[in-house]
Amino acid sequence: MRVTKNDYDCILFGQESLFALELKSTKQKSVSFDEKIIKQHQIDKLNEASSFDRVISGFIFNFREPDNRVFFVHIKDFIDYKYIAQNQIKEHNYKNKVNKSSISLAICEEIGLEIKGFKKRVKWHYHMKDFITEAINTYG
Repeated sequence: MRVTKNDYDCILFGQESLFALELKSTKQKSVSFDEKIIKQHQIDKLNEASSFDRVISGFIFNFREPDNRVFFVHIKDFIDYKYIAQNQIKEHNYKNKVNKSSISLAICEEIGLEIKGFKKRVKWHYHMKDFITEAINTYG
C-alpha cells in the first residue's frame, strides 16, 4: 500500500507571510541527510515553495538533547550547506566543521534562526511570534 507524500509537515501563517515547514527532531547532535530522514521530495517542495512571494520555507530542527534547542534553517541555506558538505568543497565560509552526511547543531547555530522556548511543567512552549518576526525581517 502506497502512502501519499506530503509536500511539508506544517504550514504556518503570520504577519501576511506563509511558512512552509518540514519538522525534524533528534536526540543526536546532528540530523542525517539519509533519504530515510530527509527525503529529496521534501527538499524539492520546500525549494519550490520559497519561489513564491511572501512564502518562507525551510526546516525546523529540534535538538532535544541536552537542552532542547530548536532552529529554523531556510531551505536555500540548507541546500547550499548540503551541496558544500556532500561535494566536500574545501572553500566555504562556515566556522564549524562541515560533515558530508549530516547537518549539525553547530551549523544550525551558525546559519539558522533559533526559536526560543521554555518548559511549562511537562510540555515545551515556543516563542513563535518572535520567530515569525525575525524570519520575515531576515528572509521576507
